[in-house]
Amino acid sequence: MQTNQQAEDAVKILVVDDEECAVEELVFALCAAGFNAIGANSASRGLEYFLKDDRIGVVVSDIRMPMQDGIGFLQKIRRCGERGAACSLILMTGFPEISSAIEAIDLRVARYLQKPFEPDEALAVVSAAVSSYRRAVEASDANDAAVSALRALLLAPTPGTASTETAKPGHGAETPENREQRRTETLRSLLRFRKQRSEFLPQEMFGDPAWFMFLELAHLERSGKATSVSGLCMSANISQTTALRRIQDMVEAGLIVRHEDPRDKRRSHINLTTEANERLNQLLDRAAIDT
Repeated sequence: MQTNQQAEDAVKILVVDDEECAVEELVFALCAAGFNAIGANSASRGLEYFLKDDRIGVVVSDIRMPMQDGIGFLQKIRRCGERGAACSLILMTGFPEISSAIEAIDLRVARYLQKPFEPDEALAVVSAAVSSYRRAVEASDANDAAVSALRALLLAPTPGTASTETAKPGHGAETPENREQRRTETLRSLLRFRKQRSEFLPQEMFGDPAWFMFLELAHLERSGKATSVSGLCMSANISQTTALRRIQDMVEAGLIVRHEDPRDKRRSHINLTTEANERLNQLLDRAAIDT
């Protein structure tokens, strides 16, 4: 996945249409306006270009093409890992159809360009798509950094961390029951703050899905509730694609583990690892001492 700086430097636009003259005209208009654009005259060629060039962040595709239509082509783009998930998609068509529109919504297509269209209209749509792609890359970079920071915070050595037996100044020795109750309340406060924050500040700018899902999972475990992957995705209130990516990042970072539901092989449950749980407890205890 490219960094946001790379995306700012050169986002490439891929134009795919079986009508070669239409491809040439749009690519010429985009390049004349300062964009970096290339064309392909088939879905298979377009997919080949996309896989070979990780600078492509916007794909403009016709719907009606022989061999494979635009919807099927864009579905393959979406399945190309993080790049495909972040890519901005635009559909061109001279024959709008309800079925295509529904499929386009599922693919998170940015916009239709209805043929024939004016060059200025295409430039405006592509410019907005480039901006959308840059925001997606920036959000992905921020979430990758958040996962790395979370792993460093929870799994790195923490010399000097207060013992879980330490009581707050002015208080008597804390019982294990009181300690767990305090930790649970701290978790609830963090989750409440995140939800309240989204009422006042844009979540797409200040989003932290990895951290939120980590805390939500910890809270559900302390409440004695089994948590499925789909359930945690829903609780995060973000796109399922992003949620699943963040869960996989945390699995690879050794923060959570996945295991099959013995009663339903189609469903997976997740839990914090033992070490992640211990480090989270130390963090919550430190927060209690510092406040």
